[in-house]
Amino acid sequence: MARDSIESDVSLLTKCYPYGTLPPEVDNEGNIEYKLKLINPSLERLEHLITQMKWRLSEGNGEALYEIGVDDDGTIKGLPVEEMTMSINTLRKMAEVLGADVSIMREFTLKDTMIHKSKIQHKVAEILVRKRPSEDDCQRFTDLRIVLVGGLGAGKSTLLGHLSHGAKDNGRGRARLNLLRHRHELESGRSSSISHEIIGYDSEGKLINYASTNISTWEHVCECSSKIITFLDTCGYPKYLRTTISGLMGYAPDYACLVIAGNAGSVSDMTREHLSIAIMLGVPVFVVITKADLATQDQLRRTLCSLLAILKSPWMKKVPVVVQNEDDVVNYASLFASRRGPELPIFMVSNVSGSNMNLLIQFFNYLPKPTRLDYDELLEEPAEFQIEDVYTLPDVGTVVGGVLCQGRINIKDRHSYHLGPNARGEFIQVQVKSIHRHRMAAPFVHCGQTATLALGDLVGWKLHKGMVLLGSDKAESYMEFEADLMVLYHATGVSTGTCGMIHSGSIRQHARVIKSSLTTSNDGDDEQLSSDMVDLNISSSTSSISNAISSGQQGKCTFKFMYEPCYLRLGAQILFMEGKSKCLGRVTRLIPV
Repeated sequence: MARDSIESDVSLLTKCYPYGTLPPEVDNEGNIEYKLKLINPSLERLEHLITQMKWRLSEGNGEALYEIGVDDDGTIKGLPVEEMTMSINTLRKMAEVLGADVSIMREFTLKDTMIHKSKIQHKVAEILVRKRPSEDDCQRFTDLRIVLVGGLGAGKSTLLGHLSHGAKDNGRGRARLNLLRHRHELESGRSSSISHEIIGYDSEGKLINYASTNISTWEHVCECSSKIITFLDTCGYPKYLRTTISGLMGYAPDYACLVIAGNAGSVSDMTREHLSIAIMLGVPVFVVITKADLATQDQLRRTLCSLLAILKSPWMKKVPVVVQNEDDVVNYASLFASRRGPELPIFMVSNVSGSNMNLLIQFFNYLPKPTRLDYDELLEEPAEFQIEDVYTLPDVGTVVGGVLCQGRINIKDRHSYHLGPNARGEFIQVQVKSIHRHRMAAPFVHCGQTATLALGDLVGWKLHKGMVLLGSDKAESYMEFEADLMVLYHATGVSTGTCGMIHSGSIRQHARVIKSSLTTSNDGDDEQLSSDMVDLNISSSTSSISNAISSGQQGKCTFKFMYEPCYLRLGAQILFMEGKSKCLGRVTRLIPV
């Protein structure tokens, strides 16, 4: 599969154009292809080019990037206008055979002093090829998950309502009404649960949402789109912080959108908390500042200064850049997604006036799907489906929703799966009756995708969030496990007897440390990270327990769940939290019940 840095470069040409050369082309991986020119190829050559495009599209999850006028070694040579037009027409013929569309992202005219000294104008173009929806392909769209985080009153639900329904807010929360799920949310205006909403883009990059013609359901959005973005709206109220953490860990988002109210004048403590958790989990974060129409110049200045102080701190090492035009969107989308540069995009929008919303919508279109290096290996592993939601539907029975962490599930295989564990650590055998993705029926689901699975009637078996569906021959549950722990911040240090909440995937349960030991050697980067994370919290006294793992130190801890056994796997990431304390770790040993 493609490397993150290769696939994610949506605008590689923009970054390297001033230097006259691009990095050499990678032949055996990635979705980026260099072509000097494509002029009147023979039938045999055309077939080869179509096969090559098909492979690039598969590497990019339905998207490929062509740099026209660039040699294989990365030298930017350019083409005369007539030859560039002919090359793009050839590219369109190739794409048409594969059921894809071509759109020109960027086009540059080379300076005479740069490459050519002749009077003939030479151009170089960057072209996006995206597959169209196909009735024969049930997994026909690229699926991206973005979680919205931020403090209370930042405008997360209103922003999502504007994006998904295309209706401007009236300044009193009208745009968010379609997202609130409970009566008390409508009365208080505070989200207390994770809400899901989607938007789509067709192969030409046009936005598909409920404001589009003949679009009224998720099914309609999916049928018309070649790229789907699922938004997870989290809770900003401190009381529901654990729910927000569950959304960040359980649904495995590809990106996090930090929403800040422009009229706040500063970054709230809860916003800092959400940001620090996203950074700890390795989720790329970009920023959207809302209420730009309501905020005064002084409020915006103070909000930006407070935000910049955080983004430039050593634990982030980011260079904030305000996106002001369409060129900035393309430039910073590639740099942000590839994680090559320190640039972090900031959008200043208004849900009432709609200012700069077009830039944010374009940014979502250009964001690529991150590709894991170990995806092929995970796909061949036994299935592991983490349950996030449980439903009971008439004539269907029990339905579970969540994320497939590894393997694949195909209803045609009629394979039996282990479902559990319950409070006694037991599993039962079940079969998957049907699969739905984005409320559309699908014959299979692959690693990294979200889905809902119908399991039929499960009499006498109580399901809850945190259970798993396993395709392995044997299923075990665990009350105790050992983990390597990095204490980012803890007032008194982590030691034997320390209690806190364990978050790992869909698991959320209190646990106690029954054994701890300090690791003598610390990694310098981790030390710096943890010491800087302390700056986000209120300073406390240094640990007075000699064997405690203090802030900035690493150690090995044995944990014991306090209520019931859970399923864990080796290498799983855990987040150990209680109050302002934050510890990050990896499971290294499992102790069966």
